[in-house]
This record gives sequence, C-alpha cells and structure tokens, in this order.
Amino acid sequence: MMLVWSIILIGFMISLGIVVGIYVHVLQVALDTEDSTRIDPLPKK
Repeated sequence: MMLVWSIILIGFMISLGIVVGIYVHVLQVALDTEDSTRIDPLPKK
C-alpha cells in the first residue's frame, strides 16, 4: 500500500511541476519587457 501512495505522490508532484512550469512560461511570455519599447518606443532626445 505504501508503494501505491508513493507512486501517486510522485505522479502528483510531476504533474504539479508541469503545470507550474507552463504557468511561469506563459507569464514570462505575457510580461515580456521588450514589448513595451517595441510597441511604444522611447522618445528620442
């Protein structure tokens, strides 16, 4: 029984890691700081 719970826990941790990784990747793409200067360039002095 302990083996079954260990396998379930490892699978859950892997699934959680994949979900968090996708979430972080989506946030990095959405919050790309280069977009701000490309869309609205800094004024030239």
